[in-house]
Amino acid sequence: MLLHAGAKNRPSMKKHVVIDTNVLLVAEGESDYSWDCRIHCAQLLLEMRQNNRIVLDEGREILTEYGNKLRQKKGQPGMGYQFWKWLVNTGQSYAHCDFVPLTPDPEKEYEQFPDHAGLCEFDRSDRKFVAVALSHSEKPDIVQAGDSKWWGWQRALNECGVMLFFPCEEELKLKWESKFTANE
Repeated sequence: MLLHAGAKNRPSMKKHVVIDTNVLLVAEGESDYSWDCRIHCAQLLLEMRQNNRIVLDEGREILTEYGNKLRQKKGQPGMGYQFWKWLVNTGQSYAHCDFVPLTPDPEKEYEQFPDHAGLCEFDRSDRKFVAVALSHSEKPDIVQAGDSKWWGWQRALNECGVMLFFPCEEELKLKWESKFTANE
C-alpha cells in the first residue's frame, strides 16, 4: 500500500520515521514548493518531535547532511533549522531517536541498500535514507517532501519493504509528471 499524504483516509505515518533532508528544506522555505506545503512540513516536524521516533544512522551522515544543506539565514531561523538544532544540541532529542549502523559498500553505497532493478538510478546521496529504513527493526516510513524523483521510485521501494510518506503529495506528483512524463 502506498502512503499518500493528500488522500482522504490515508494510513497514518508509522511511529518510527526517517526524514529526508528535503522535508527540513521545504519547512525552511528553501524550495519552490507552496506556502501551504512549507507550513505543512513545519507542522509535521513539530508533531514528529513529540509523537514519533526519528531513525538516524550511527555515523551521523543524515545529521551532517541536514547541517550542510541548512544554512542559517539572518533573522529568525525556520522550522527546518530548528528541528536540526534540536536533534544535534539537546540531549532530550536522543530520547526520541533510534540509531542504526550502516555498512559502506563500494558498488551500491551501503550494504543495506536493496538490489532492485527499479532502483539502479536511485541517487547515491539519498541511499542512506533507504538503508537506514531497511536497517531498523520497525521498517520506518521515509518522509519525503521535495524531491519528485522519489515519486517515480515509490513502487520499487515498496517492493523492497520501504514505505514513503509525502506531506505535499499533490505538488510532488505534479512536479514529477512535468519532469518525467512530459516526453512520453
